[in-house]
Amino acid sequence: MNKVVSLFKSYSNESKGFFLIIFTYFIFSIMELIAKDLGQRYDPFFIVFTRYISQLSFLFLIFNKKFIQLLKTDMPKLQIGRGSLLMLTTCCMFGGLATLPFADHIAIYMIGPLLTMILAIFFLNEKVSIKQVIIIVFGLVGAIIVANPGSAIFNYYVLFPFFAALFFALFTISTKYLNQNNKSSTTLIYTAISGSFLAIPFGIYFFQVPTLFDFCLMIFMGILVTLGHFFFIKSLTYINASVASPFVNITLILAAFWGYVIYNEIPTNSTIVGSILIVISGYYLTKLKNISN
Repeated sequence: MNKVVSLFKSYSNESKGFFLIIFTYFIFSIMELIAKDLGQRYDPFFIVFTRYISQLSFLFLIFNKKFIQLLKTDMPKLQIGRGSLLMLTTCCMFGGLATLPFADHIAIYMIGPLLTMILAIFFLNEKVSIKQVIIIVFGLVGAIIVANPGSAIFNYYVLFPFFAALFFALFTISTKYLNQNNKSSTTLIYTAISGSFLAIPFGIYFFQVPTLFDFCLMIFMGILVTLGHFFFIKSLTYINASVASPFVNITLILAAFWGYVIYNEIPTNSTIVGSILIVISGYYLTKLKNISN
């Protein structure tokens, strides 16, 4: 373990950020698989509740006596707001996972990097070129192709991953801002507290008694979420949000793999074409961003 830590420290900050963000999305893909599986037997909003309660419990066990001390922050409103954004993201994510094919859901969610760039213009006063605007439109077209709104079987549930991407884009920007003045552990705790408090009504209204196996899955989901968000927060201490966001493209490959292996879901032609457009636009948007910097 010490050798792994020493090796990690020897890498450049950029390499550390890339490694952490890749590992983050791998963990999230496993968590999303568990959420999709539980969504076949429980209401998605009840799963949201168990996800946050298990995460909060896990964090309390980890930090123990330091838990209260880590609540100290000079940006409590932003911390709570950030946690609320992730709560909305989770609701939309789990709603989409329960109602859409795995790859289709992730493909729509892939417009997150494009939305992050758009929001950065308004919230971070970042300048945007004509080329960047064209690429953003290019990616949005890809999302429309995946959603296939002109189809006779258009599924309005595609709005779930779209809003999940929007809320997560806002979440990413707020995370980068908080990293300048707050500890990663403090941000992580506020995320769990905010989400747990907001999810209490869901837990009461949609309560179901889980089986022992499903209860273990819910606990494991909370552990994965905690690890994933810790690595996500740490990755943004090494790289910019606009550089990190396109790495969500990794989840598309994982989604197609898991969807086929576990659920025997074969992506449609529109999903494949739209996904390619989204990935290409995300790649070139990041490349242009790096050049402008």
